[in-house]
Amino acid sequence: MSIPMPAIVPGQGQSAGECGGVPAGERLGPGQVGLVRNGDRDNPANVGSQRLFAAAATGDRHDRALWTATAKASGAAGNSTALAGTPETVAQALPDYHELGVTTFLIRGYDPLDDAIDHGRELIPAVPAEVTRRDAQRLAIAA
Repeated sequence: MSIPMPAIVPGQGQSAGECGGVPAGERLGPGQVGLVRNGDRDNPANVGSQRLFAAAATGDRHDRALWTATAKASGAAGNSTALAGTPETVAQALPDYHELGVTTFLIRGYDPLDDAIDHGRELIPAVPAEVTRRDAQRLAIAA
């Protein structure tokens, strides 16, 4: 299974509610319909967007880090979710998805150059550390 996974790593003090510029619970207004591809924000045309829109309706955060406020605001158009949080939170979320069967991650942000730098410095090194921590925990439990 392969899924695109844009990752946002907020700076110190930035809340997940500010990720992607869409505060929790906010919807895009008539002048901001650029993200709504099918023209009907409340009734997405394709099944994948319908599932995402339904998940987003249950809350702005779907699991440990999956931020869905942008999906709710845009009618689930395109890549409208993100993993949001500190590098440590996102690094903990990626192995969660791998354990569910995801084998390929497309890690990118909304600001490609700056996000790539941040991901390389902070997120990518944190993922192997998290996997190592989990492996050690499993070994301790098995012993």
